[in-house]
Amino acid sequence: MVPPVFFTLRCQRGIVAAGQIRGRPRRKAGNRLLVLALGLFLFIAAHLLRELGWRDTLQERFGLGPYKGLVSLAVVLSITLIVIGKGNASFIQLWVPPFSLRSITHLLMISSCILVVAGSLPNSYTRELIGHPMLIGVVVWGCAHLLSNGDLASLLLFGTLGLWAFLKIFSLEFNKGHRNDISSSRKASLIWDGAAIVFGMIAYMLLLVFHGPLFGFALVALI
Repeated sequence: MVPPVFFTLRCQRGIVAAGQIRGRPRRKAGNRLLVLALGLFLFIAAHLLRELGWRDTLQERFGLGPYKGLVSLAVVLSITLIVIGKGNASFIQLWVPPFSLRSITHLLMISSCILVVAGSLPNSYTRELIGHPMLIGVVVWGCAHLLSNGDLASLLLFGTLGLWAFLKIFSLEFNKGHRNDISSSRKASLIWDGAAIVFGMIAYMLLLVFHGPLFGFALVALI
């Protein structure tokens, strides 16, 4: 994932070669994929309790507070497993993504960051028009990364979470007619759309700069 302005840096300082993490060869332990798969399974299971019909049962059995605590713990544990599993997974190349697509990857990532932020803010025209901006942002995030990553671990991570978000959208839309949700009385405001763009761009720039320290693959040279 290297934007056009950084093409000349791709083989220089701060850019990690495709088969390396922080200057070291990737570990070849095949069982690291199992850690990633376990983390993904736990993450998706924690976010599908309503669809599976377990949410109300667990809330009645343990209470709302303990239920939320358990789900939060499961999500934190799942993200930890995903990070560890992806970071240490053996590199198994499935296809070689065209380098020319990486500009598209960054355009999609900008859109993804804005959508995810919009899904976390109060009513905006983006939320009214799209309905589930955060989940759509996850779908765009997954597609963006698959344009630039052709290894098995990336397919498992980005493909699985992107597919989960896609199916979650359909589930929420399908169940919308079966719920008596009270619609928000707040009117949409362009202020929140502007805030989503500003904070989304800030999030994108932070991910761009700190992608190397956080995820082991640097996109820009840090001075």
